Amino acid sequence: MNTSIIIGDIQKAVAKECRYWKDASKENIEIITKSYLDQLKRDDCTVMPHKQTVDSNATRVNFFIDHED
Repeated sequence: MNTSIIIGDIQKAVAKECRYWKDASKENIEIITKSYLDQLKRDDCTVMPHKQTVDSNATRVNFFIDHED
């Protein structure tokens, strides 16, 4: 089964991981995001098209960290 995921959902999950590890550095955000994307690919999931760069991804993840669900 192929499931589509939006990048915002990944960013929210990354924000939760960063809060858990108490490390919201750009490098940590990049490592966790790449790990999530790699795992989703192995699980045959599709990430919806997006225009996120490393910088904008870190900015958005930090927004989610500051504005918890």
